[in-house]
Amino acid sequence: MSQKKALVVDDSTVTRLMIRKIISEKHPNWEILEADSADKANLILPDHPDIDFFSLDQNMPGTISGLDLAENLKSSYQNAKIVLITANIQDSIKNKAKNLGIDFIEKPITADKIIPVLENI
Repeated sequence: MSQKKALVVDDSTVTRLMIRKIISEKHPNWEILEADSADKANLILPDHPDIDFFSLDQNMPGTISGLDLAENLKSSYQNAKIVLITANIQDSIKNKAKNLGIDFIEKPITADKIIPVLENI
C-alpha cells in the first residue's frame, strides 16, 4: 500500500499545526503538506496529483475560498476525501459543502471531530 498524503489548507498556523498533529497521531506514516491559502494550495497541487485527504478552511486571504477550491478539487482528485473545517457556520456554507459531497466540520478543531473522517481513507 502506498503512503497516503494530506494537504491542510488554512490561514491559521495554529490550526494547521493542530490538524497536522491529529493526522500524524492517527496515521504516523502519512505525508502532510500545508498551505496558508487556497491560492498557495493551487501552486502545490501540480506536483502532488496523489493527495488522499484535503482539509480546507473556508475564509482565507487570496482570491479563492475553501469551497471554491473544493469544487475545483472534485474533478482532479475524485477519490480523495475533502473536508471543510471552518468557523463559518452559515447554512449556505453547510449546504454548499453538502451539495459538493464534502464533509463539514465546525471549529474549534478536536480530534473527536477529525478522526472519524480519517477512518475510511
